[in-house]
Amino acid sequence: MNEAPKRSMSKPYTSILRERQVAQTRELILDAVTALLGDRRVDEVTTREIAAAAGVSERTVYRHFPDRDAVLEGLSQRMTRTDGVKPAFGVGSLDDIAPLSRRLMELLDEHYVTARAEAVFNADPRRFAADTQTNTRALRELLARELPELGEREQLRIAAVIRCLLSTQAWLRMREEFGVPGTESGPVVGWVVDTIIRELRAGNTPSAS
Repeated sequence: MNEAPKRSMSKPYTSILRERQVAQTRELILDAVTALLGDRRVDEVTTREIAAAAGVSERTVYRHFPDRDAVLEGLSQRMTRTDGVKPAFGVGSLDDIAPLSRRLMELLDEHYVTARAEAVFNADPRRFAADTQTNTRALRELLARELPELGEREQLRIAAVIRCLLSTQAWLRMREEFGVPGTESGPVVGWVVDTIIRELRAGNTPSAS
């Protein structure tokens, strides 16, 4: 009886090892970006510094993250994987937004380093992460479904205010500029959102004039 070729067994194993190495290298690079953005602006961090902090070459950094948009997506995906930190408006109802906002602010506190890096990187309106754009669309659809009596422009204005309140940028500014951590800002944000929704359901809409 002929011995089965070993090559067919080693190929999948090699592929798995390679995928694991790629994932580990990506995480090392994201760790470096996160650490460097701990107290600096995005434009103050260079690729050379990222590579040195991650212990890889600049070429390796570019291979995994060819531009800043790719780095932002990596950070955003990491936040999404972390205990469901990022808000999602695609399911549920308007009544779910206030409790979601309270929990979001608490979770951002718990994952401060990663959350701050993502907030700094996602602050440029030209480079909003894909999941940020998805959540904005989902919130507008939720408002249109539950408050169809509102005009399209009114829905847009309300969605803009709620999205700004439920953002890592709002959390970071309240924490760093005003010294209000997420455990304290979360209940206030939730109360504001609850008030907005209650007023809208009562037929009270703000005037744009």
